[in-house]
Amino acid sequence: MGITAPEELVDEGVMAYHGTPLGSPRQQHQAPTASMTVQPVKDPLWNIGKDEAIRLCRLYEEEMGIMYPILDMEIVIDKASSLFTFMESAARTGLMNRNMPSADALVNDDTIILKMILATALTVEGSGQSEQGRILFESIRGAYESRLGEPVDIKGLIFLVIVAQYHFHLDEEAQSYRIIGLTARLCLEMGLHRREILNKTFSNEEDCSWAIKLFWSIYVLDRRWSFGTGMPFALQDADIDPLLPEPDNSTPYLTAMIAYSRISSKVWRSVAGFDGTGNEIKKDEIGYLDYQILEWQKNIPESLKFYHSDPAQQAETPGRQLRRLQVLLYLRANQMRILIYRPVLHSATSIMENRRYAQTVVEVAKDTVRVLSRLNNTTDIYRAQQVCFNYFLIAALGVIFLAVSHAPVEFSRQVRDEFYMALDLIKGFSTKSYISKRLWKTIRGLKEVGPKLGLVSRQALADANDPHSSAAVAMAGLAGHQVDESAIFPQVPGASPLGTSPMNGLQMSYELTNLFEAAGGYGNIMPVNPQVPDGMNGFVGQQGEIPQGVEGISGMFGNEEEFSRIMRDLF
Repeated sequence: MGITAPEELVDEGVMAYHGTPLGSPRQQHQAPTASMTVQPVKDPLWNIGKDEAIRLCRLYEEEMGIMYPILDMEIVIDKASSLFTFMESAARTGLMNRNMPSADALVNDDTIILKMILATALTVEGSGQSEQGRILFESIRGAYESRLGEPVDIKGLIFLVIVAQYHFHLDEEAQSYRIIGLTARLCLEMGLHRREILNKTFSNEEDCSWAIKLFWSIYVLDRRWSFGTGMPFALQDADIDPLLPEPDNSTPYLTAMIAYSRISSKVWRSVAGFDGTGNEIKKDEIGYLDYQILEWQKNIPESLKFYHSDPAQQAETPGRQLRRLQVLLYLRANQMRILIYRPVLHSATSIMENRRYAQTVVEVAKDTVRVLSRLNNTTDIYRAQQVCFNYFLIAALGVIFLAVSHAPVEFSRQVRDEFYMALDLIKGFSTKSYISKRLWKTIRGLKEVGPKLGLVSRQALADANDPHSSAAVAMAGLAGHQVDESAIFPQVPGASPLGTSPMNGLQMSYELTNLFEAAGGYGNIMPVNPQVPDGMNGFVGQQGEIPQGVEGISGMFGNEEEFSRIMRDLF
């Protein structure tokens, strides 16, 4: 229960719709009602004026709604305007006193959706932090928790999607994954994955169109956060009716992402290696998947194509919204290609045997870093949604480190510029973000895990301050896997562990510089031997001898097969 404005504010249909899912007629306007429970604090909506609420709704539409069209923002704004007009009238007439605790909790379906839109927009605007956004979320926490165990309608699905988006922008991607997974399963319960049930439930064409957009938005978000967390999808392609309609041409970004997500399902099966063949480099499969991604990229609507290498092909300079969509689709193509080719970098042997593939994935990673650097230097798009773009940055950085760690002579010089571009972006990381914590744990893991894996020379262990080691195992942490290194590998006596959290982005940048120079520099100090197979230079001396302090490949890497296995499992 709670205060309700006229019926147009609490219409039981989908907020985005002009009617209810079942097409029932509108009720007559009702007088406002109020909860009989006195609230200890005022509803947070009293601290947001009408103009500010409308501005935040527009911001949400620009940052999220244009990608995932789950509701009609114009209807949301109309209802929000009516709600705030009602609240202002109640305050003027003395029905409500905004300065005193009272029975004024605003908890109907439309209002909690509005609150989550405002909370998400405030969080995006605050680069992941907003006290006002947190208070808005806390005011609807009870409504959110109740929906986890109750039957949910279309409005409930919309509400849960926005809650998942809110947590994502708080840098709580695992929470977003859980919520969107639940939302996806609720879609299955409601039959939104089946054309027959969809047509029976939504007789109104417009209602059906919005339900289709909602379902496919959930499908794409399920894929997105599954890859981000490394956990399985909730919605399986085999469970979706092949005749289920897709969104119309009014949502080109979502339509492109549906096709992309279908390809990602195939990539997932390939890189997960559940069939026990994850260690194998399947050249035919790699080539086929890469071809599909490149074809998908070619078929993106011209308005959404991004020509990074040849800006002259861009028909006209796009606005901020369009530019962000173009860059996101471009980076997603790069990201999927990185996932396809990255297993090639898991060992020096694999790089030697698949030099062309190794070079391809390194070039894609370099391209990603350059796009992000340019985006940061020329627009505010990167800074506005770092939580989204840093996912691409860390994946590219992981590729660079893997390549330099396993084949320093071949790759250290050619990736140096992009590495330092990435460092400039890392300097701006928030030390409280999930990405930063993952990155810092990776850096710390180098000192703690590296020596036990044989990733440094035996002689170097005598010097606790010597940063020399392979950075490969450290970069494995960038894949997002939770590994308790201290439980698996005891700390080496005399080592100098880093703090549990970085002081700032500059410290992370400094530590990464040490790792990069150590990994690449070790190979560079060794003279190149033309008789040594590609990929082994830097590990074997000019006359084929083993450098002092390193007992062959087993001394440098412990055991090549064991090292490859650990790297593969961590990824």
